[in-house]
Amino acid sequence: MTSLISLLRAHRFATTWAVVCLLVVTSFVLARQATRPAPDREAGRAALATAGSLQDLGVRTVGNKALSDGLDLVARDLKAIPGIEVDRQDASGTYRFHDRDVAYTVENVIARQQGDIDDALLVNVHIDSAFEGVGAADDAVAAGAVIQAARQLAGDDRHRTVIYLFNGGEEVGLTGADAFTRHPWAKNVRWFLNLEAVGSAGLPILFQAGEDDGKLIGIAGNTPRPSGSILGQWLFGAGLINSDTDSRVWRGEGWSGLDYAVFEDGYAYHTPLDRVERIGPGVAQALTDLTTQVARDITSAPDVGAKEASPYYVDVLSRAWVTLDPLVMKIWTLVLLLASAALTWRARRTWGIGTGHVVAWAGAALLGVLLAVLAGGLAGGAEWLLGGSHAWYAQPWLVYVVLLPLALLGALLPQLLLHRRRARRAAGQEGAAVVDGPRTALLANASALAVLGVVTAWLEVGPAYILWAAATVMLAAIGCAMVLRGAWRALPLVVGAFVLCVLIAQFAHNLLGLAVPMMGRLPTAIAMDPVLGVVAAVVAVPLALVFAPFVFYAGHPRRYVYATAAITACGLLIAGLSSPYDAEHPKLVSAFHEQRDGEDARIMLEGRDYHTPQDMGLLDRVAEKTGMSAREDALAAPKADVPAAAVDFEAAGPTEPVTVRIGANEASLVRITVTGPGLSVDGRPFEGTEAVLDVVGRSKGHTATIERTGPVKITVDQVFLRTGSAVEQVLAALPDWAVGHGRTVIQRTYADPQE
Repeated sequence: MTSLISLLRAHRFATTWAVVCLLVVTSFVLARQATRPAPDREAGRAALATAGSLQDLGVRTVGNKALSDGLDLVARDLKAIPGIEVDRQDASGTYRFHDRDVAYTVENVIARQQGDIDDALLVNVHIDSAFEGVGAADDAVAAGAVIQAARQLAGDDRHRTVIYLFNGGEEVGLTGADAFTRHPWAKNVRWFLNLEAVGSAGLPILFQAGEDDGKLIGIAGNTPRPSGSILGQWLFGAGLINSDTDSRVWRGEGWSGLDYAVFEDGYAYHTPLDRVERIGPGVAQALTDLTTQVARDITSAPDVGAKEASPYYVDVLSRAWVTLDPLVMKIWTLVLLLASAALTWRARRTWGIGTGHVVAWAGAALLGVLLAVLAGGLAGGAEWLLGGSHAWYAQPWLVYVVLLPLALLGALLPQLLLHRRRARRAAGQEGAAVVDGPRTALLANASALAVLGVVTAWLEVGPAYILWAAATVMLAAIGCAMVLRGAWRALPLVVGAFVLCVLIAQFAHNLLGLAVPMMGRLPTAIAMDPVLGVVAAVVAVPLALVFAPFVFYAGHPRRYVYATAAITACGLLIAGLSSPYDAEHPKLVSAFHEQRDGEDARIMLEGRDYHTPQDMGLLDRVAEKTGMSAREDALAAPKADVPAAAVDFEAAGPTEPVTVRIGANEASLVRITVTGPGLSVDGRPFEGTEAVLDVVGRSKGHTATIERTGPVKITVDQVFLRTGSAVEQVLAALPDWAVGHGRTVIQRTYADPQE
């Protein structure tokens, strides 16, 4: 044993980095494998069959036949379940969705399994799909899963009632949810379970709960494979996720509830690729099991009705469920700060490390947080400047090769420089104490984590649980290391590092698994590479603080710097040679066949990210392959044959109301956009100088009255799923790394005469 330890110490650099690499690789593999669902059983296969049947109907939008047929299909399956009552709702209304109004007529299918009392749980899925695709994952497979869950719950003795809403209008401003609030059964709803998707693989994850839904969050941990993170809830609450769910309506009604979503493989979300074939193994079964278990718990738990403050929550490898009370964590972080001070004081006698050294080193560690953000942003900027912009979208592993290593180096750089300076000073002064880098770094980084933990806990930054956990484990490991003797002192440090690495790997898997596909399709005027570098720094900071002692124990810090530089350089080279898109991670292209008043028809190509179709040469490529002429960033095309409605404008004067009359139509969406002062549409005021009204499902027509205090300009866009042969040719001419969808847009304009 002694000779083995001597051998390992003789090869300290290689041994330490072998251990670190083993911990990191094992942790990230565990985090990835933890979200793999169990194989589909009979119920899962039946849910997939339902999703396939809905998919075969085509794109399902409010008011079209495909959606009506989909609701018929669901109603037929529900009526075959014993003891279930099924109702078809046809409702109209107007809902304020963020900065616009949505005037709608929508259909829902609603089913009820009566319990001993009327207090009810609402289980919500939506049958409609986005305009871009047939919505197999979003949300047809969840609809199939809920039908299977209803079958399994049919024989239960329920204390409370279960209501199932098969929503016909989620994708167009949450209109189906708003319509349900006026259904007679809605008055009995107290809780909800909402099933959504922004991806097509992995376990459904709890990503949002209300401020007083602590009881429900506890129930979420009772599922066979608990999956959830306060990270998603915090991102939603901070407005960093450009999306919304029906829970926005439910919470407005005062209902408590849980939002779950399938989020991995977000590249197919809202694209023509969202098909049953892309849904990951076990997803349908996981949705079925989740719905069944949560419904059973909520309808039978005796105290579920009691309001309880929402805790921070996170699963551990989908095997354990951890909830943390915010107030307790605030107190606990203060305890950690005191513990770090006590261990630092004790280290003066045990390890001979001065308190001043630890404080200075902790300051360097905190400075590293800022440098990590800067380094991550610079790495992303370098990727953009060197021609590798957006390569991480097609090759997500580049985030771990380009952005993360440089952010890690940035986090460690102040400590490396401080250690070098103190080592030189010790070497130049006779009798000066030798710098104990590993132990000083261990104490200092644990103290830095404690400080960050206090700040983030009192600012109520939920995802910072990773910092509190890291501080707790590191301080416990230090305490054990001070008690143990010999080689055993390293054991708690290695075990603690592994535990933390697992938590950080899972955090990274959730954060980057959501961020990469989403940021890769944001329509921004700037490249997202630097922003993603900053996101990578959020992972790099706790990772750097945990592994800093290992860096200094291994020695030769220059080798680490050189290795990081080499890895980053290779990654940048690979990124520069890589395409930003491929067949599995394609660019989404929208082909809009526009027909405006007094103008020739044209086909506009639009992308959903920083790289426009024009910049990437797609416009010229399509023009060459189709023979269409390109001018002014568009393709000349003949008019499309669509049943556009008549649009009439009527105004008595420059400040009098304007009446907009839209005749019978088959449009999937009619959008009325008004610019001018003092705007109000149908008696509902708008702030600023722009008002938008979307009209959906009103095939018999719609009349809107616009009040203003001055001249206005009004555009009415009628959007049709139907396109002509010209758009079909354009879509067929796209390369295999792009996926497209077409729409026909008929625009009519009204403008007051200028004085």
